Amino acid sequence: MTQRLPVDRSSAIRSPVAWLAAVMLAIMTGGLGAWFFHEQIPAAPPPVAEVKPPLQPAPAGPRVIDARLSQILAVRHIGTTIYRPSENPRVLVIDFPSLTEQARAMNRLAALIEKDGAPRDRLLSDAEMAALTHNAATYYFAHDYAAKSLAKFFSMAESEPEALNGQEKDLLTLLLAAHVLDRAPGGGYAPGTPEMAVISLVQPQADDPATPEDETVDPALRDTMLRHEMSHGEFFTNEAYRKHCERFWRERLTESERKLFRDYLSRHGYDPQDEILMINEAQAYLMHTPDPRAFSADVLRVTKAQLLDMQRRFMDPQPPTPLLGAALPTGG
Repeated sequence: MTQRLPVDRSSAIRSPVAWLAAVMLAIMTGGLGAWFFHEQIPAAPPPVAEVKPPLQPAPAGPRVIDARLSQILAVRHIGTTIYRPSENPRVLVIDFPSLTEQARAMNRLAALIEKDGAPRDRLLSDAEMAALTHNAATYYFAHDYAAKSLAKFFSMAESEPEALNGQEKDLLTLLLAAHVLDRAPGGGYAPGTPEMAVISLVQPQADDPATPEDETVDPALRDTMLRHEMSHGEFFTNEAYRKHCERFWRERLTESERKLFRDYLSRHGYDPQDEILMINEAQAYLMHTPDPRAFSADVLRVTKAQLLDMQRRFMDPQPPTPLLGAALPTGG
């Protein structure tokens, strides 16, 4: 899941003589300033009796690539790649090579944070996860988490006997390196500053004919997955957009319309008692899920005219997010 850069040990200075020779060579070749900057050697060598082996640099953290959403969609790769989208740099995008790889890193998080019927006070064991998911690959096609939810999960993991698997450990390494999470003074983890969010999606893949579920991820569905999850990232990190969504839910939808969303989301395993989750998922499905295989008027059990009317109400006034054509957000 993570990519580490190699550590260069070839130019470490091991003695005052070698150090002096290197300095003289740098002066003669005009490269003294650059050589000092690269090695960070002190202005004068220590006495011979106090020479110590040079400290080696710590391994590099996972590489995070700055990119636009359109660029993320276009890239094809065989490993896990991590992006920081220019549309909102406070959202970290993890692009997994397959649904199976994503599931190993993210499914237990989903069970703890938002899946209906799963406990909120402990992590599920591998056996419990297997019973809950049936097909781990299609448990979720993509994921989204606020930093505080990630901190809760990994803090609980420190005090529970159920060890993290390898992919979850890799995820924790990434979150710490990217400062999505920091170590908390009293133990466990806390959100970094400013608070960030993490979303995930997967590369295109074919269906597995050996399972009853359809694991197909084609380019159109991948596009919808990224739009949908990115809107969750906006909700977590853009305060102005989050407030817009909350006002829409409470003031511009009727109670019967809110019930339509609660019922729809409950049918898909979301916890209907979590009001913020309901608001967050409603905005994502209503405004950021263009593929009819993922969301439509039919699945919400309304007419196309009713769905269009709700979308128009969401856009009036213009939502403060670059994802829907507005100016860059000022809040959050």
